[in-house]
Amino acid sequence: MYRVLYYDCAPSEKKVYHPLLKKTVDLKKENLYRWNIDFLNALRTKRKFAVRLGKLADEQAVYNLSYEATKALLSGKKTIENLDELDFTLSIKQKGIDTRIGIDIVSMALKKQVDKIVLIAGDSDFVPAAKFARREGIDFVLDAMGASIKPELSEHIDGLTTFVSSFSKDKSTTSES
Repeated sequence: MYRVLYYDCAPSEKKVYHPLLKKTVDLKKENLYRWNIDFLNALRTKRKFAVRLGKLADEQAVYNLSYEATKALLSGKKTIENLDELDFTLSIKQKGIDTRIGIDIVSMALKKQVDKIVLIAGDSDFVPAAKFARREGIDFVLDAMGASIKPELSEHIDGLTTFVSSFSKDKSTTSES
């Protein structure tokens, strides 16, 4: 194994207004903030691990009404008075993660550092990188964490698998070519 590359962002330190609570939430004081910092620091100490951090679009951070809560409100199954804190989700976009992944894939392929890449991701943003790696002779396997993938991505990978059974819909998904 060459290395495990873990891509993420450091947690937000922003203060975000919560519309239901009618107060500003200091994300740096939340338990999840400390857990995330500790987690990233623990990964940095592991052998053959590299942590690659992008940025958060903190300036766009907002609490949004969840899809489920919106649907319940519009169908009359829930009223505004029945909303609770769990009906809201914090929305902060990550920036630069996909670019870093793509650059690392291309770099490893060009330098012939690996003969197989296993990418664990739940989206289809990696078609160009997967296609490039395969043209360079890399066996490119995707673990989509049980999610379905778009046909254009399926065309440019050598295998689709789910290594963690809790992500798999039938608990035994593997299809490598």
